[in-house]
Amino acid sequence: MKITISDKVNFSISAVKKHSFLLLMGLTFLGIGCFLIYLGITSDANIPLLVAGGFVTLFMGFFLGYTMPSSFMYYYEKEVVKKYGSYTKAIITKKYIEDQSYEERVDNRIDKVELLLYIIDYKFTYQKEYTGSFYVADKTCFDALQIGYNIPIKFLKHKPEQAEPRRQKLCLDLGLERNRCN
Repeated sequence: MKITISDKVNFSISAVKKHSFLLLMGLTFLGIGCFLIYLGITSDANIPLLVAGGFVTLFMGFFLGYTMPSSFMYYYEKEVVKKYGSYTKAIITKKYIEDQSYEERVDNRIDKVELLLYIIDYKFTYQKEYTGSFYVADKTCFDALQIGYNIPIKFLKHKPEQAEPRRQKLCLDLGLERNRCN
């Protein structure tokens, strides 16, 4: 599939916008690290500044170089699917709740913060069978979806493993408000 240069640029900008805060913070710390290294070099044998600057620069360089490309590509591919994806139906194969609740200490009391992730697994066929999963933020939408139910998805024909649910269509099919299945 040929993607135009303007689309590539737009998809890249969209992916970078999702990470703008992290990139800004990372570049700020890289600048601080480089500044500390500069101070260590220009001052008279100030080894602690060189070590601190080197550590900050290496850590942020590793963080940005290791984590950002995969995350960037994830959002880039989501934009490609959004624009060039094909429509089909998938069947829900499994649904489950992942409990990531935790306790938080505030002053002298302990508050329990409930964090439940509603996960839906599905499968669809395009030349062969593919599987995927997605999170649903709303319990109402999660409860309305049953195993064996057909859900609308969008996928790339040249890369069918890259698929995502059509959330607004899913909400309309379930008779819910448009934003309930996000």
